[in-house]
Parts: sequence; C-alpha cells; structure tokens
Amino acid sequence: MNRKNLTAAVLAGLAGAAGIVGSAQAVNINPDGLGQVLVYPYYTVNNGNMTFFSVVNTTDWAKAVKVRFLEGMNSREVLDFNLYMSHHDVWVASIKWETSENSLGVSSTAPTLTVRDNTCTVPYIRNFTDGSGVIHGKQPFLNFAYSGANTDGGPTTIDRAAEGHFEMLEMGTMVGSSALAATHTTARVPPITFNPANSATGPCEQLIGAWSTSGGGIPGYWLVNPLRDLVTHTGGLFGSAGVINVPKASLYSYDPHALNDWTRSLWTDGDDPILGQLFPIHRIPGSTEPSLNSGDQLVGTIFLSTPVAPAIALSNLGAFTRGVDAVSYTFMRDQLMNEYTTQASVLGATEWVITFPTKNFYVDPVIVGAVAIPPFTKIFTGTACEIVELEIWDREEQQEQGTPSGPIVSPPPPGDEELTAELCYETNVVQFNSSDDLSVTPSGILGSSNGISIDNGALGFNSGWMRIGMHRFTDALGVVNFRGPLGGLVGLPVTGFSVSEFTNGSLGAGVVATYGGLWEHKYTRQCSLENTAGIVFGCPFTRPAGP
Repeated sequence: MNRKNLTAAVLAGLAGAAGIVGSAQAVNINPDGLGQVLVYPYYTVNNGNMTFFSVVNTTDWAKAVKVRFLEGMNSREVLDFNLYMSHHDVWVASIKWETSENSLGVSSTAPTLTVRDNTCTVPYIRNFTDGSGVIHGKQPFLNFAYSGANTDGGPTTIDRAAEGHFEMLEMGTMVGSSALAATHTTARVPPITFNPANSATGPCEQLIGAWSTSGGGIPGYWLVNPLRDLVTHTGGLFGSAGVINVPKASLYSYDPHALNDWTRSLWTDGDDPILGQLFPIHRIPGSTEPSLNSGDQLVGTIFLSTPVAPAIALSNLGAFTRGVDAVSYTFMRDQLMNEYTTQASVLGATEWVITFPTKNFYVDPVIVGAVAIPPFTKIFTGTACEIVELEIWDREEQQEQGTPSGPIVSPPPPGDEELTAELCYETNVVQFNSSDDLSVTPSGILGSSNGISIDNGALGFNSGWMRIGMHRFTDALGVVNFRGPLGGLVGLPVTGFSVSEFTNGSLGAGVVATYGGLWEHKYTRQCSLENTAGIVFGCPFTRPAGP
C-alpha cells in the first residue's frame, strides 16, 4: 500500500471507529490566527511591567465581544465588560499599577485598565480627561470574586490580580441600528455621569441605553431581548499583546490563540438534540457569562503530524457534556519543551509562563464541588498543585540526573531519574538559575509570585533546554500515577511561552542596553487507551519509539 492510500486508510479507520467529525464542526485552534475566541496566555503589572494588547475585527460586520480578565491563581474574574466593535475596527488598551478614580469617583491603587480608543464599551470606560484634553478611561481591577463571601482559600487582596490571563469571546454579529451605533461616525465624548434618559444622543449612548433602564422605568431593548440586532457568529478576530518595562527598555510581545467553531450559532433552539434549550450568548455586562464553557460545540479537533499521516485531524472520541471540555481538548499536551539561557557574562535570565486556561472549570469547588475533574487531580483550596516531571539538559546533551538545589524542586523518587515539581496555579512562572521561593522573592523579569524556581546554575548548566512531562507523576509516597484522559488525550490543557533577557554592560554609562525575546513553547500530544466512555480501543497515534 502506498503512502497516500495508507494515510487515507488510517483516517477512514479513525472516523469509523472513533466517531470523528469534520473540523468545521468542532472547536479548533486556528493556526492562521483568526477566530471567534482569543485566549491571551498572560498579563502582568508586577516589577514595573505593564501589559498592552489589541483586538482586530477583520470582517465586514460589527461584533459584540465579551472581554474578561482572570487572576492567575484560580482564574476568578477581576474585570469584564462588553465591547462593541464596528466593521474593520481595532480596539487597544493597557494594564498597569496605578492610582485612579473610577466613574463613581472612588480612588484606588490597583492593576488598572486604561483605554484611549473610540470603540464602544458597556459600561463606557472612556470618560476621563488627563488635563491635556486627551479623553481616556481608567477602570481598576476588582477583587470581589475572591474576597468576602466569595473567598476560595487564596489571598483576598487586589495584589492577587497583578498577573493572570485574559480572553475575548465573540457573542454574535451585530446588524440593524445597533451595528450602526457601533460605527465610528463621530468622536465619542459622553458625559461623566451617564443618563439613561439621554441614551440615544450619541453612538455609544444607544448601546449603553440598550442595557439600561430610563428615568421613567422603561427598560432598554437588550434588557427586554438580548438577541435583538444580533445574528450568528462570523469569527475573524485576531489580536496581539506585549509586556513592556519602560525603565528597562524591554518588550516581550506575543499573539493570542484563536479558537474557531467555539459555537455554531448565536443560540440553539428547543429542538436541538444536544442541549434542547434556548441558549443565548449575548449577556448583560456584569454577568460572568458567556465563558469558555458557553460554547455549544461539544467536540474538539486537533491537528497532528505523525510518521504515518503528515497532516491528520483528530477529534475527541465521543462528544463531551460541557463546552469547556472541547476547548480544553484543543490545548491538551503531554509534554512541554523550550530553551533557557542564564549566561552570567550578559546577565542572562529566562522565565517560562505556563498557563492552564481552563483549569478553574476542573478545580474550583464552586464549579465542580469537592472533587477535581480529570485531567486535573487537586481541588483549589488556596493552591491546586499538579505534580509534573522535569528533564533538563545543557546545550551539549548533558542531562541532569541528580537533585537541583532550591526549596521548590523536589529530589527524584527512589528508582526514578526524573525530577518533579509542582505547578499550583492557573498561571505559573518558572524562573531559571534561582533557588528562590517566588511567593517570598518574586521572579526577576515578570515579577511573578506564582511559580517555581529551577537552579540550573548549581548543575553547571548555564544554557540548554527543559522538558516538562504532564501525564505521569510520582506522588510523595513514590507511587507512579497517571492522569485521567480527556477525550482520548492525556496530559493537561496548557499554553504559554518563554522570555529571556540580556544586558550589555560594555556600552558606557547612561546607555540602556537591555535585549530580550519571547518564544512559544513546543509540545507533544499522546492518546490514552480509552475514550470518554471508558471503551478501550487501539491508540490511533503514538510518539515514535525511535530506531
């Protein structure tokens, strides 16, 4: 059988035995960068850093988009609002530590969103002047979702919101007068105090009024029917983000992940065989919905390269019961790899961001109860630590087989040559060439308190690469365990990147000479021997064992 026929046979067999559907009917990460949902793996305002970002609507239609920021420990929400983009629109904003006054006149020092853009938001965040006539908006992050009655065992101060990740979810395509109201026809300078009775006096005021009640008690049209002027999703969003430190003259930029087919339509009607209920996706500002669990697609698709089939689309083995599981499936990896460099001659430093963008849907007791849902193993009680295995090499193929120093990375269990570590949060940072406890001494580049340190310098490894295994783990008793699969894949749903920083000290006094770069992680995927229904079958793909 030739290669072409063999590939066709493999795909046909997978489709017949595993119930594979076409990728157009399943959540997938679009390698071309356009999608209905954008997942940004990291933001930080620590260590003098600020984070800036953008989202672009490439389509010919206006869009309703949910913008949500999630703190890094347990992904409790720290800010969300609705964004209404005109066709071909770009919205930009930034986050940094600062003291500001919100629209109610309350001053606070917190991670703060700053907007200098005409795109409509509800509530409207662009309503202050900086004294020079430049209109902009400031909205501090809020700790209400993890403090008071909502405490989850973690810290309750606003400092917890200083790092995390964020997401943008298309709620639908806008038509009619609402689409026209989102169009940039005039400069938008609303009054400091919004009056719902005057909601039709300007473009953004109409959209604010649609979610408001007038002075006469008349509800806005979206309060009556949130689906008015909205039709099915059309995707086509892309974005960018970066962490910038002005005093250090450093910038680390990245692209978010774009998810396609997160939902097939704006809603599913009562005849839908999967959900069987009305399922609106356009929600009032102030609601925690929609979330990554709101999509009506219950199947995910990944794209692989294998020795048998160089380009294979593999869907999960049987439909999920939650939309977030299909999203998690697209991020499932059993190994994560990247490089590090900590050369002393150029003050080299490397940190890895490791984000589990859906973790709270599996470990937050408010969502799942007292027991974590696989593939995660620990419920969040201030931490939710997942044990992972580490293998570290220098650039000359020398591998660590002993024990690095430091309080975080543990000794290898008896008879096991791999090191272990714990990743305890939704967003974690790995700092190289250090034995610091990051909860006491934050990392040097990103200023993170959520993560671990790797003392590669004590091993004599100044530069090299490391691999993190996320399927097998050895517990404190030395027992080897394996995480439960998700849709036939093993490991954890993960994303992130590496940042490295260097300083040239030979250019003379007064010359800033900081250099750096950002590199996305590399991964492998691995299947299990059973699907979501526990039915054993032959693995459709495995990593090659080598010659």
